[in-house]
Amino acid sequence: MSKVVSTVSSLAIVSSLLMAGGDIAAVEPIMPEVVVNDSWDYSASLYLWASAIGGTTANGDDVDISFSDILDNLDFGYMGNFGAKKGKWTFETDVLYLKVSGEPDAPLPIEDIQLKAWVVTPYAAYNVVESDQWSLDLLAGARYLYMKSQITLPIAEVSDSDTSWNGIVGIKGNYKLNEKWFMPFTFDVGSGDADITYQALAGVGYKYENFDLIAGYRYLKWEFDDAFVGFSDLDLSGPIIGAKFRF
Repeated sequence: MSKVVSTVSSLAIVSSLLMAGGDIAAVEPIMPEVVVNDSWDYSASLYLWASAIGGTTANGDDVDISFSDILDNLDFGYMGNFGAKKGKWTFETDVLYLKVSGEPDAPLPIEDIQLKAWVVTPYAAYNVVESDQWSLDLLAGARYLYMKSQITLPIAEVSDSDTSWNGIVGIKGNYKLNEKWFMPFTFDVGSGDADITYQALAGVGYKYENFDLIAGYRYLKWEFDDAFVGFSDLDLSGPIIGAKFRF
């Protein structure tokens, strides 16, 4: 009987302390805070790719057009990139447009030569490595190439154009040297209308508050099964410099 009375008394004391706001209180488990970035971040880049044009014609002749020659005959050009990122996913489109024209140096009955070219590369990337030093994404997308040549003769105009769609897969990322300096890189390869197309880019960048400055070297090539506007293979290569704005 005394044990029952003692137990009842203890329960009464605990109840009184709880009602009086005493030191005895329920302990809630502490759960780790999980931060999920579900907002969209955007970026836009403008760059100058001092690219030469090389390759081989369908007749087996080598083609080597320097960037200075392209610049001397450049009518209009655009080189840029737009991207959107959410969580581990990134969606980007890279656009290159060139229009060049000029008169041939050789004594031929040609009044003018024009060349227009589009290279558009949309892709999606997924981040698989993110550490203090490394960032690495796997990417998949497409590369579109359009080229048109037009030759003006004294009595007529002769033109030829073609397109090439190719799927691509690859990697992109950067190696962080410190809080400001980093080394970006990209490599992709694919096929479709062309036998093979591939691209490689490597460089160095410096991070400011709202934008990055990047300089490096870029190489892009196609190898065609059938002649593409007179080319059996075509490549663009040269140094690149640009700015990437984040907003």
